[in-house]
Amino acid sequence: DYDVISTIGAGSYGCCKKIQRRRDGKIFVWKELVYGEMTEQEKMLLVSEVNVLRELRHPHIVRYHDRIIDRHTATIYIIMEYCEGGDLAKKIDRKKKQKKSGMDEAFVW
Repeated sequence: DYDVISTIGAGSYGCCKKIQRRRDGKIFVWKELVYGEMTEQEKMLLVSEVNVLRELRHPHIVRYHDRIIDRHTATIYIIMEYCEGGDLAKKIDRKKKQKKSGMDEAFVW
């Protein structure tokens, strides 16, 4: 259903990849998490995260679209809206590298 375009980032449990839905060409991101080595508590937190993301509807929060569970590889793919400019952490890092302090209030809101 999806084609991986590129890797956006990686962490201790998995990575984020930019993907394209085959049926309409729409761009998304999936958060790829290997849950096979997680403790039961970590798995419960993961389920809670997916449930919260599924319910959130706000213009300033990245939108959840779907999830895919691959039981053979013990991996969950959380499919979310793609933000062209990157996440807030990347924007802050760019400002630091440019030696600029602060952000315009209009950008924050």
